[in-house]
Amino acid sequence: MQIAVPSEIHANEKRVALIPDSVKKLTHAGLDVMVESGLGVQAGFADSDYIDAGATISNDRAALLGSGGIVLRVQKPTLEEVAQLKKGTLHISYLDPYNETELVDALAAQGVTAISMEMIPRNDTRTEDGCLEFTGKPRRLRHGAIRCLKA
Repeated sequence: MQIAVPSEIHANEKRVALIPDSVKKLTHAGLDVMVESGLGVQAGFADSDYIDAGATISNDRAALLGSGGIVLRVQKPTLEEVAQLKKGTLHISYLDPYNETELVDALAAQGVTAISMEMIPRNDTRTEDGCLEFTGKPRRLRHGAIRCLKA
């Protein structure tokens, strides 16, 4: 299974969906990880850090989005990016599904399964945002999975 991680395009977004240490764990588990060139620059990680961890670097965003069985990112995709995802892709990011009905409908029409990070309940009363607690802990994915279905 290939995990694709595009760079964040929203202004002032410094978070990344995967850091090199997480890439190393995923590749050791037998998964292929491809990240967009420059993914970690805002967070202080060079492309070489990702390569050393076992990731492949892509300079073609459209091809990257279309190749992943799983697409990980922080912010929601644009409608143009949704059109580039292949049917059956698992897309994980913040989505704002209650306010972004057009986006949710587009994901469903494309045949994409989506996990909306802000819909994952927090399991620790010491944090305000369960998504911030979630960052870097992929084993918790199973608790908040939702399927985008057209009404």
